[in-house]
Amino acid sequence: MTGRIVATKYGSSHAFSQRQIQALERTAHRGRNWTDTVQMAALDLLATKKTSDLTNAALSSTERSRLKQRIRSMDVGALAGQILRGRVSLRRAASDEAKSRFVAALASELGLSAGGGLGVLVAQDASRAARRARLGLDDSGDIAVVEGDEVHQRVLEALALYMYGDARECSAATHWIASAQKHI
Repeated sequence: MTGRIVATKYGSSHAFSQRQIQALERTAHRGRNWTDTVQMAALDLLATKKTSDLTNAALSSTERSRLKQRIRSMDVGALAGQILRGRVSLRRAASDEAKSRFVAALASELGLSAGGGLGVLVAQDASRAARRARLGLDDSGDIAVVEGDEVHQRVLEALALYMYGDARECSAATHWIASAQKHI
């Protein structure tokens, strides 16, 4: 999500993806966008409660302390917007069978059914993984493809479900993320 909405032109009219509008509304935030280093540090904190050696070297102890406080007090939408900025795209599976391979690993923990809703694919090279899985680029798609590491998978899935999911998925993800924020 880049903060822009893609429109499809039909004759002299434009059509907007409802999922993109919803995601933009849910993740609006004020202030500067986080750098890649701060995004990674925030993911580390949410996933493991500590920062990795790589982010430790890039951030001072004061910056890490401020980031922890900011994450604890931040609105879930703003957090999702900061972390997922530039990391996520929507895709569409060719069939329900193909879609079933992308049920979020976090779904059962959130009390969500495995059959419907938003699918999530988290991979280091997300676009390549999506091509291999034959997922078509679709701005109103049913699978969120997120660029990220396996250690951050659960956090990235929750953020994607919050951002693009239906009301139930968004609510469940909100509670999960809020709990992760408290325990930093």
